[in-house]
This record gives sequence, structure tokens and C-alpha cells, in this order.
Amino acid sequence: MESVIHRGDASRPLVALTYDDGPGRSTRSILELLTGHGARATFFMVGTEVERDPDTARAVVAAGHEVGSHSMNHLDHEEVPPADAVADMAEGAAAMSAVLGFEPNLYRAPYGHFTTETVAEARRRGWTCVHWSALGEDWEEGVTGREVADRIVSHLAPGAIVLLHDSRRAKQMHPEPVEQGTALLLEELARRGLRAVGIQEMLGA
Repeated sequence: MESVIHRGDASRPLVALTYDDGPGRSTRSILELLTGHGARATFFMVGTEVERDPDTARAVVAAGHEVGSHSMNHLDHEEVPPADAVADMAEGAAAMSAVLGFEPNLYRAPYGHFTTETVAEARRRGWTCVHWSALGEDWEEGVTGREVADRIVSHLAPGAIVLLHDSRRAKQMHPEPVEQGTALLLEELARRGLRAVGIQEMLGA
């Protein structure tokens, strides 16, 4: 869909690291890594997980990172009636607002499955819909941090939007691959003279 952003401006040395499905087991470790590198990221949070761990959700904001909504229950919006998909996205934003004190204006659909109805609702609310251009597949059983990073490195160019997971709503995942992968990517960004920023900063908002 034309109104869904897949990457940022390639003329600026900026990359967006984004984390889905949290807050979760890896969130605080990732925050420490980002702080150590002076990096910023965007965390697309699931409403049920925000309600489960509000302190970690607030810690993300307190550390200066951007947050976006990733729905309430991480339903596949292509597999449910349109009204249920819109309700899932709206309830997720409301849950985040109740915990964080503001409604995020960034939105990523579960599984990246944006629909005509959810995109229209996002536009009505003034939200920006965000997909990705590089995927680490950090949830796979037996994957290593090096493999996660290697899947992304070839796409690590100005304007890239990287998808990682600080949790996995649909299935439990081990924390080590995403944490190690994040550390390797931050080192690679520094070597390439690229800076990790939030989506809104990348878009100049």
C-alpha cells in the first residue's frame, strides 16, 4: 500500500532499528545496548504486553526511544473481519495511552498485514503506518545473533527500517539472538558511519 512506509530517506545517514511485540524479556537489555551506543530505536508494543509489564513500557519512553502501537492482541488482520481488525488496533493504542499517558502516532500491523480498513483508520487518526525493509528473523529456533545480524547487514543502508523482536507475541523466543544481533548491528552501524534513530526522526517529524 502506498500509504505504508517501508523505508526512509536514502540521502541521510540514518537507520531505524525497530522492535516488535514487547515489552518482553529482551527489552531492558536492548535498552542498555542502545544507551551504550548513543542509539535510538522505535518499539512497536502490543497492548496486552504493555498491560502485563507497564514499568518496562515506561522505561522505554524514559530512555528517550519512540514507541508505536502494534495492536492489542496481535491478531492477523487478514484473517479476521475488518471490524475486529480495526478494534484490535484501536484497543492496543488505548492500552498504551492508559499506561504511557499518550496515544502513539506510529502503527505497525501484526505480521505486517495492513488492510484497507486499518490503513484508513490509521489515516483518520493521523497515524503513520510503518512496515520494514530488513528482517532479522530472530525468533527462529536455534538461530544465532550472528545469523540475525548477517540477514540484515546487506540491507543496512541509509533509510533502512530494520525489524527485530524484543519479544514474540505468537511464540516464545530466546533472548540471546536478538540481544547479540543488536550488539553486532550497532557496531556495524558505527563502522559504516550510520546513526540509529527513531522512525519519526528519520522521517523528519
